[in-house]
Order: sequence, then structure tokens, then C-alpha cells
Amino acid sequence: MTAAADDGGAWLTTERLVLRRPRADDLDDYVRLHSDPRTYAHSPSSMPSPERCRERLADDVADWERDELGYAAVVDRATGEVIGWAGLRHKDSDASSLNLYYRLAHDRLGAGLGREISRAVVAWGVEHRPDALVTAMVDAVNAASMRTAVSAGLVQVGTRRMKGEPDSEPMPYFEAPKVASVPREAVGAELREAVVDLWVRVNDAGGSVGFLPGATRHDVAAALDGHLDDVRARRSLLCVLRDPGGSLLGIGFWEHSRGFPYDHVAGLKRLMVDPAAHGRNLGRILLGGMVGIARRELPWVELLRLDYRDGLGLGEFYERSGWTEVGRVPRGLRLTATDYRDDVAMARRVDGLPLD
Repeated sequence: MTAAADDGGAWLTTERLVLRRPRADDLDDYVRLHSDPRTYAHSPSSMPSPERCRERLADDVADWERDELGYAAVVDRATGEVIGWAGLRHKDSDASSLNLYYRLAHDRLGAGLGREISRAVVAWGVEHRPDALVTAMVDAVNAASMRTAVSAGLVQVGTRRMKGEPDSEPMPYFEAPKVASVPREAVGAELREAVVDLWVRVNDAGGSVGFLPGATRHDVAAALDGHLDDVRARRSLLCVLRDPGGSLLGIGFWEHSRGFPYDHVAGLKRLMVDPAAHGRNLGRILLGGMVGIARRELPWVELLRLDYRDGLGLGEFYERSGWTEVGRVPRGLRLTATDYRDDVAMARRVDGLPLD
């Protein structure tokens, strides 16, 4: 996934799609996509008229001019065809939240594109709009959209009625987890124990975070204490991922004070999320949120680096978030007498631009 706009107005690029800024000449595609009753099977009364489509497209263009964000045209990378509309916007002028939305052409449903869009858009929102809560409302009878919301990392926190429709049925209401840095004075015993618990679970699930399954709690706690000493000494920054209820879902560290000639570099360490939430986009949300934190809270840092253990598919995960492999040592890591892995280095610029 990339997030840098280009001359064509690209906002996000995923494996199969480009989301780009809307234009006035998108009207024919907008009407085509929003006037198909098959895509409004769960809410036929909400299908807009052609005139209303014109008004809504104008609103979308205005949102981008005002906020540099909004609902975007979804373009098939293979064909260049506009196949949907998706994005984030401050719904009903609520600056404190961003509403996730997507609509795809009927013949493109069932191919996982809604999931691909939602996962990328939610991670972008957490990274680039940390002061706004990413939210979604989903019709309870739309099982596919409910699954997509959960897969994107959103958590149902209750139900709400559509604004201006007091007699409507309450709809499941979702919010995204939050990523935040932890002030060094806030690193106490309770957080330490929660992180040790998480780290042990990740180890035992086979995660690549410095240990093999079965590592003792004592050894994990000792490794964590070394990181926390660096946090207290302002050599490292602890970042946490929490669900809307405050439960710890993941952590990571930025090691950012290595000295000359690495003053402009921060290293990603111990990125991990709760294995019980595997497949819910949380790693991508945590990583994106941490890049945003580095951009805001470590303004002297220009380049981000990481090393990972080959064999777990981590390279593909990081590539989707804009990282590039810059080095590899074959058999550079020995886990057991017979298990050797490549030691792989990756990097990305904080501003998201290409490395070269």
C-alpha cells in the first residue's frame, strides 16, 4: 500500500486497485455505480436518484478540496475501469470521527475487494488522522459487510440509528483500535505485566519477536526490561495498540538514539499483536500508527529500518505497508541445530516517498 498522491490524484494503491481523488467528470461512473438496485438489496430506500448522485459527487469533490480526504473513485489497476467508490470522510460535519465507506459494482462483488479496500483505508486513517476515530455503521443483515468490518480491524462497540432517522432500526456501530506512544513516566508495573503476558503468548504462537516457543516468562521479562530502560532514558519509544475498551492488543518500539551517523534513523523493534486476533489487520494498523507517531513525535527521524526472520511471510506484510527489502544474509540466523533462516533488512522513508 502507498499513500502518496501522484499527478493522477492517486490516494491509496493496493494489490489490485487504485483509490484516487474524485473529479467532476466521474459523474457517469458515479451514477452507474450508485443506481444499480442490486447493490442496495439491504437498503433499497437509500439508493440515490441521478440528481442526488450529482449533488453527492460535488460534495465528495468539495471534501477533498477542504480536507484532502473523502470518498474516492476505486480504479481497477489492470483495466483502468472505475469499479467502485470508497474512502473516509467526516460524516455530518463531525470532525472527531471518520466514516468508512465502500461500494463496488455488482459484478465485482465476492472477490475480496471490499476487504482489500477496507484494510488499507482503516490503516491509513490510523496513521494519518490520529485525532479522528475511524468508524463504520453496518446493516445487521449484511453479513458480508459485517465480516469485512471485523477483518479491517474494527471493533463493534454498540449500535446507533442513522442520523435524522429516529425510527430506523439500530445498526451495529464499529470503531478502530488506537495506537499511541507511552510517556516514559507512564511505564509502570501494570503495563509491564500486560506486555510480558502478550509477549509470552506471541512467542508460544510462533511469532518472530526474539524467542522460540516455550521461552520462560523470566527471560521475556528480562528482555522487556532492557527495552523499558531505553524508554526511560529517551533512547526508545514504546507504542501500544489498544481496542476501544482499553485492552492491550499490540506493542512495538522505535529505537531512535543510536548516535552519529544514525541520528536520522529509527529502528523498529518487537512489533507484535495478540495472536488471538490474527487475521484482523491489527499488525498493519499498529505498524501504520507507529509510522505516524515517528512522523509526529520524532521529527528528526527521516529513515525507518527493521530486521526480520525469514520464513513467516513477514516480507510481504511489510511490503504492503510501504517497506522495501534492502539486504539479506542467507542462513544468517540459526534457531536450532538444523533450522537456519535468512536475516532480512528492510527500510522506508518516514514521508512515504521512494527510497531512491
